[in-house]
Amino acid sequence: MAQATDGRQVEAGSVETGLTVLLEACDRAVEEIGAAVPPAQLRALLIIGRAGSLNLNRLARALGSSASATSRLADRMQAAGLLTRDRAAASRREIVLLPTESGRQLAAWVRPRRTGAGPGRTGGPG
Repeated sequence: MAQATDGRQVEAGSVETGLTVLLEACDRAVEEIGAAVPPAQLRALLIIGRAGSLNLNRLARALGSSASATSRLADRMQAAGLLTRDRAAASRREIVLLPTESGRQLAAWVRPRRTGAGPGRTGGPG
């Protein structure tokens, strides 16, 4: 047992149990979100996350897609809260794609789960 600053006793076991429940709920929520994100968006998110940031043309090349299709994909990902578009520091005309905190968390959750998915496949959650 640990002593709280106001003199009340806090039971470490209860705190640990509560934390475990919260962490499991968080994992389930990320899993549910991951299941709802299309494989093309997951793949793009992983590519952007690996690079840190990418412009649209570089992402299109990495995906083997056209710039217009990649732009529409980025629109959907931005609407889903997975990435943002920002001006590049080096060139104010260039727009870079950056993962949001939610996008980074989802990518971090997906990465270890896609090991058995085979080359070039995203491998959905679960």
